Amino acid sequence: MKLAIVIVNYNTSGDLERCLESLTAYPPNCAHEIVVVDNASSEPGLAAVQEKHPAVRWILNSENLGYARGANLGLGSIQAAYYLVLNPDIVAQPGAIDSLLAFADSHPKAGIIGPQLLNEDGSVQDSCRRFYTFKTLLLRRTLLGKILPRSRTVDEHLMRDFDHASVRPVDWVLGGCLLVRRSALERTGPMDERFFLYFEDVDWCYRMWQAGYEVLYTPDARFAHRHRRDSAKGALHRGFWLHLTSLISFYEKWGMLVYLVKRWREPLVVFLLWAVDMLALWGAFLLAYGLRYLANPLFPAPLFPLSAYRSLLLFASLLTTLTFLLAGRYRVGRRRQATSFAARLQQVGTVSLLLLASTYLGRQEAISRAVLLLFVPIFAVMTALGEDLFRALRRRLERGYFSLERTLLVGDPARLQRWLDRIRDCRRLGIDPVGYVAEPPAAGDAALPPLGAGEVPWLGRWTDLIETVKKWRISQVVFWRRPTLDTLSGHELVQLRRLRIRIRWRIDDAWLVAAGARPDSFGGEVSALLEPGTGSWLHSLLVRLLSLASGCVVAVVAALPYVWLRWRRRPQAGDIREVTYQAGLDRTATLRLVCQQDGTVRPLLWQWPLAVGLLRGQLDVWGDRLRLGAETRAALDPATAAAFWRGGSRKPGLTGPWAGVRSASGWVHLPADDDHDATFSFATSWFILKSIVATLVGDPGGIGRVPPLTPPSSPGQPHSRSPGRYSEHV
Repeated sequence: MKLAIVIVNYNTSGDLERCLESLTAYPPNCAHEIVVVDNASSEPGLAAVQEKHPAVRWILNSENLGYARGANLGLGSIQAAYYLVLNPDIVAQPGAIDSLLAFADSHPKAGIIGPQLLNEDGSVQDSCRRFYTFKTLLLRRTLLGKILPRSRTVDEHLMRDFDHASVRPVDWVLGGCLLVRRSALERTGPMDERFFLYFEDVDWCYRMWQAGYEVLYTPDARFAHRHRRDSAKGALHRGFWLHLTSLISFYEKWGMLVYLVKRWREPLVVFLLWAVDMLALWGAFLLAYGLRYLANPLFPAPLFPLSAYRSLLLFASLLTTLTFLLAGRYRVGRRRQATSFAARLQQVGTVSLLLLASTYLGRQEAISRAVLLLFVPIFAVMTALGEDLFRALRRRLERGYFSLERTLLVGDPARLQRWLDRIRDCRRLGIDPVGYVAEPPAAGDAALPPLGAGEVPWLGRWTDLIETVKKWRISQVVFWRRPTLDTLSGHELVQLRRLRIRIRWRIDDAWLVAAGARPDSFGGEVSALLEPGTGSWLHSLLVRLLSLASGCVVAVVAALPYVWLRWRRRPQAGDIREVTYQAGLDRTATLRLVCQQDGTVRPLLWQWPLAVGLLRGQLDVWGDRLRLGAETRAALDPATAAAFWRGGSRKPGLTGPWAGVRSASGWVHLPADDDHDATFSFATSWFILKSIVATLVGDPGGIGRVPPLTPPSSPGQPHSRSPGRYSEHV
């Protein structure tokens, strides 16, 4: 098929009827099809339009997806050499579409072609434009435009210095009527869906120029256009704010100043997080001081004035900064990983202990101990709340396509496609995949097809890498294979480094980095050095002490139920069973569990044998789910494998992120980010509380039910104790 006509409609049934009637009256002289994408219009006239035009392919959305997403649905629903994207308020003139196609055939370098648009009175519309400048925005979107309505800057932007009577390359043309070449669409990708309405045409034309195609205006094809300009109706109109939002998105994507800010995004993010922590510190102290002030009648000593704590607050700010810095909270490149519950406990606990110890050792009499004791839990809560709000704001900006890192993918297209299919929405990773670089299979191939859902176009060969990075404002390059001298020289890697481009490799040896390896030189060759380590000793000590304390509590609380079970034991019931579980990447161990007759694991209050596991260090209070049997390493999640290589392999836990809510299909897991596991956030604190309650009254370890016992081969013989089986211990 040579032509596909795509129309996006929303509550404009009258205009849509006129448009379809003109296309029926003056159809193109070639094989074509019309696709109408409706964004959940509420007007009753749409059904009548559908009945009058049964040959049209209709795509009816259940919600208003915006213009760009609606157009992309239409573009992806049909294969054609050219796509004519129309607004419903366009009326085709006799022979206009054939003239437009003939012009496109004679100009193969044209990616987008804009025809001449006419107002309803027959005058020529300002349909071709120059790109926006800061001065243009002031005159077009502020009160200055009313003061200077005929400014030369505005005239130049609207190209009123051009007679619109000849063919001419232009910066961009109005999206009300665009003819797009399929090959150009594959090189640049479809409309950017971050633009709900407005600026999707500006961005598309800009990408055409970046990809080496031209944007041309031709007066030989004419269409009538009822141009409403809702964005110019003032700040009280919804169109004004949609236009402003799209404008911000456009300059967030292509603006040089924003691009430079993104290049230094990690230091800025670290600084903002530090500022949030300082606000939490000062806010926690003021709240603690206020609570102590309200409780002043309960204390015999008067409360010192707030000015007496000035030096203490400055010292606490410095102490918090150094502690969080040494603990890795402000480590550049790791801010997408939320701080785990144990790490937060360690950081805030260290600051609190040092602060309390310094006040006692310094014999500071002008300090209320009650204020400090109130400050500690409030500071812990406000620090967690501040970080969660900070991360929630960052995720919100990323979902709206703001603050995404412009990323170039380099590698085999088939492997990249599999990765994109698995990820689906790259915004979850905080990246905007601009395109990919790969070598065509044959030297004569001009281009490779786009990846993903057609949204990740091919931008060039390996030899075009540096030019592509500069042209498309790339801030991160991800390699799916090691660059060699045949594909990428060391000089180009140095150039990427000099341009402050973040370089990431998808390689099999990445576990070395997760294990804490550092670059080194060995025998004149570049190597990676992995020192023997056991993780954080302070973290290990705190976890071990918590396990010992929990083991003692479980031993005392569950002693009576255990004695009762032993007293009423029934050999055929198998109340206490010895299970084999995965204790690490390379070994298994055994553990005793109290079960019901059908194999269901009893609640924690019955699990006196688990006290032995806690005291011996076989279990932790918070950890992984108990994995029964000799499971393979491939079954373990990447976070567990990374923890093992760092020397801190996590043990099974009585509860963990896998607990909380139990459904018919199994455990409902705690939501976690893509780069880590078992995070603790304010938004999920209620979930974790339910996890602990579920462990107390439900299933410790997350096993649920153990398989039936292996029946004995003959009466009197014991059950089998082969690996992965369960044996009756009573």
